[in-house]
Amino acid sequence: MTTPNIPSQSVNAWIYLDEDEPKGTGYTSLNSSYQSLVNNNVYTCTDMVMICFFAVLPDGEGCYTIDIGNATTVHPDGSTTAQYLQYTIADARAQNPGVKLLATLNYNTNTLSQIFSSDQSQWPTEAQVFAGNVANYLVANQMNGLDIDWEGSFSTAISPKQFSILFNAIRQAFSQTTGSYLYLTLSPANVGNLDVATVNSCFDFLNLQLYSGFTFVSSFVDIGINPLMMAYGAKFESGYQTANNAYDQAQQGFKYKGQQYTYNNITQWRLNSNNYEYEQSQQILLYQLAYRVPKSSFDDGAILSKASNPPITTLSVNHGEVLDALQATNTWDTSGAENIFGLLQHGGNGGSGNTINLASGELITEVYGYNGNWFGWNVVAQLSVKTSQGNVHGPFGDMNNVSSSTPFSYTAPDGQSIVAFNGGTIQVPVAGGGTTMVVSSLEVSFG
Repeated sequence: MTTPNIPSQSVNAWIYLDEDEPKGTGYTSLNSSYQSLVNNNVYTCTDMVMICFFAVLPDGEGCYTIDIGNATTVHPDGSTTAQYLQYTIADARAQNPGVKLLATLNYNTNTLSQIFSSDQSQWPTEAQVFAGNVANYLVANQMNGLDIDWEGSFSTAISPKQFSILFNAIRQAFSQTTGSYLYLTLSPANVGNLDVATVNSCFDFLNLQLYSGFTFVSSFVDIGINPLMMAYGAKFESGYQTANNAYDQAQQGFKYKGQQYTYNNITQWRLNSNNYEYEQSQQILLYQLAYRVPKSSFDDGAILSKASNPPITTLSVNHGEVLDALQATNTWDTSGAENIFGLLQHGGNGGSGNTINLASGELITEVYGYNGNWFGWNVVAQLSVKTSQGNVHGPFGDMNNVSSSTPFSYTAPDGQSIVAFNGGTIQVPVAGGGTTMVVSSLEVSFG
């Protein structure tokens, strides 16, 4: 039987196919959270995508298999959840051929217990049939493994003995498939009825839901689970972590019996909530931090052109001594309905935040500022924004410790406005250790 394959390093994320953001959009809508993943190349910054949520269903032959949950639910664009699954697989692979796609089993129902009948002598056979069906499903759908969302009553619905029988059977079935390796991962919020020996011998790693407030690494390593299997579970939804914070905590690691461990694998929940712009930007930043990517580029103009260049209605700016980050939101009307095009945050979470809310009909007509050298890094040192109503916002960035500054300015042609920002970000060290991202170059698109 194939032994577990703990990745030496990975930056991963869950995605939840039952939800559509912004409200009223569907997968194929130009301004959906799913198209944002594609337009902003987020899959290139994701080693594994855990696709939520799968269910255990009868296979029509008296046994059980898995399939995407709510498969026939119709979304706002007319697509079903089953089609969402195929769209996600195709888009992720087209952008990142090496990405690993795992099916995450739903924690909301006690579905694993139904695999087993009341006759204990049949448990090994029942587990083997289910395991074979799961392996066949994953191979047929070009997926790379199974993830178990282990929490609540779901984690106690089967006994440790059933846990051992089931997951040994799954690992055995996975080892007998041809082609790419099939992963088996656990995403626990609590211990429940785990069998320690089975976890250590059959699972590749554990995505600890450390953002939950009641999940602790000690609960798992103290009962004998291999500490090297622990992965850091992060959450970037509003009110939770930043990528810098999650990365720093993962690198700080944990102590176990006098030994210091770090989390080499990090997984975030999730890429497509109602705060998807932040989640996706933090996924990119987390990947850059983990893999020491020195700089990155962005092109919001190319994304906005697909929607005929709607105007900026909100601009968020982070700044301190220099320009830390900026993020635009564009809107347009279709038959009286407002459409929101949320762009990602470009840059890190340093500095103080400012939000410019433009009045109805107000447009950004000019941006200007300075580029400069900041502690040896070439960055955007300062930015100001002027609107069609004569309002000036800024300057953002006080330019302390900036040398060799040079001015820049962009003014929209008559009848047009600045609808997007394009440029680059760069990773820089911060006082006290660690790194963050700041804006290194800036251009604009008109529309």
